[in-house]
Amino acid sequence: MKETLNALLPKLAVDRRDVQIIAFDGVGNMEKSLPAQLRAVSKERDTKVLILRDNDNGNCAEHKARLVEMINRAGLAGRARVRVVCQMLEGWFIGDTNALDSSRHLTKPIPKRLKTCDPDSQPNPKAELRKLRDGYTEIKGAQAIAKHMDPKNNRSKSFRYTVQAIRCLTA
Repeated sequence: MKETLNALLPKLAVDRRDVQIIAFDGVGNMEKSLPAQLRAVSKERDTKVLILRDNDNGNCAEHKARLVEMINRAGLAGRARVRVVCQMLEGWFIGDTNALDSSRHLTKPIPKRLKTCDPDSQPNPKAELRKLRDGYTEIKGAQAIAKHMDPKNNRSKSFRYTVQAIRCLTA
């Protein structure tokens, strides 16, 4: 996710010097470490927070409610947003098939069904990309594809909502 955000932020005219991306080693690590980190940043009045996590076929509302509760406990209500990526980050890539084509990262043609589908409803977008490139990995895929993404042209609602949250927090 960090690689994708690093590529996306400049396209949204966000100065990378104003943003700190904290990556976690999995959702379990994030939910364990996040409360302390939120309390620490809450002391800085100008700090705003965007929390992103994959849904991973879970209950989106439950994930979001748990993260919003952490934000509220840290005193960051009004200065933070939570976005749950449906189902996983690779859905954003499927939502921008022009980026997939431009990246030249895939070794097989993109099936027509992926060019027209609702990317957020794909149960396992990562598996879809693995079918199109043997040895697909998250980081190399993000590095190759994200730099070609167009923030104004993506079929993924979760992507569009995330872009909206970034714009709101950085305005």
